[in-house]
Amino acid sequence: MQEPNILAVLAAGLVPMVVGFLWYGPIFGKKWMAYVGKTEEELVAEMNPMKTYGVTVVMSILTAYVCSHVLIAFASATGETGLMAGLQGGFWMWLGFVFTTQWNNVGFEGKEVGHWLLDTGASLVNLLIMGVILSLWV
Repeated sequence: MQEPNILAVLAAGLVPMVVGFLWYGPIFGKKWMAYVGKTEEELVAEMNPMKTYGVTVVMSILTAYVCSHVLIAFASATGETGLMAGLQGGFWMWLGFVFTTQWNNVGFEGKEVGHWLLDTGASLVNLLIMGVILSLWV
């Protein structure tokens, strides 16, 4: 079986940092802060940069690594590669593993549906871009 391209995995692993900066900043930042009930000043004061960014980068690289393996297995089973394979892989991984499991935050923790949609939307964008990078950079 083909091994993941480590440079592609590292590049794809940085995608959530860029998407998150935009998604939770200029695009939906005010809406997200309203959902979490905090101001920007409160968030900055409570933030531990190593925990917030360091662990997030590691988790994002792990996500990209697993995504790469899934896309390789998909390509091996179907022969499909390239842009559409990456988009399909990212979408199906999001639908099966993020969209569905994150609903528990609504059902059991009382998270608002809008907040859930905002967060899972960011995950969809992340996985679509990751899938494209990993499928095209072989």
